[in-house]
Amino acid sequence: MLSQFFNEYISVAHRARVPIIICTTTWRANKERLSEADESRDVNEDTVDFLKQLRCTWSSWKENIAIGGMIGCKNDCYTPSEGLSLQDAYDFHSWQLNKLADGGVDFLIAESLPAVPEATGIAQAMSKTAKPYIISFVINRDGKILDGNTLESAFHEIDSACDPAPTGYMINCSYPSFLNVDKQPGSIFSRLIGFIANASSLDQSELDRATTLKADDISDWGNRMIELNKKYGVKILGGCCGTNREHLKYIVQNLNKN
Repeated sequence: MLSQFFNEYISVAHRARVPIIICTTTWRANKERLSEADESRDVNEDTVDFLKQLRCTWSSWKENIAIGGMIGCKNDCYTPSEGLSLQDAYDFHSWQLNKLADGGVDFLIAESLPAVPEATGIAQAMSKTAKPYIISFVINRDGKILDGNTLESAFHEIDSACDPAPTGYMINCSYPSFLNVDKQPGSIFSRLIGFIANASSLDQSELDRATTLKADDISDWGNRMIELNKKYGVKILGGCCGTNREHLKYIVQNLNKN
């Protein structure tokens, strides 16, 4: 099932002749969760091996597929008050990050982060692995991280606290309109390299309670994503909750029109 899932997305990129990032399915595979599940296998490295084998099936085109080692926050990604302190985050996430790095991922990424202190601790742990790394936040309709911090202040704080600093920052699990690009300082776009957007413009609390799949019109979603690339230089575009390969197809089919 996972092979079919990943290959569908890689096929979209292959036909369009654009590179693609695929990430390990390890968002919750931290040491605590694996212990609670009584899972003794090396799930993180096994998942890296799986993606490496899948990438090899794409022959000479495999060089266009990058593998990211993905983690998430410890607790609820929509509840910033549950976020860890900087030191607690460093201590908690280092084990999993080292497992993914040792497995041979091309880079590390932490997704759906709702609070800056935990993100900073994660970034510091990532910086010790010698792997390039990306920090990705959840934002609200006002274009702020869920804990109330602005993207500008968060980027500056983490860049200042880490050596090396992140390769860049991303946003995920949010609709593209949430960024409010016209209200953002231009400086953030030198560090904002990606947006992995939800299919629906409902906010996270509404989606969290939904009992059916929610999605806005693909053209609205896609045109907003393309604008992020064309006007603001955001290079990595992808889909989060509610999206499928049709969303990626819309981007690659319409990116170079007009």
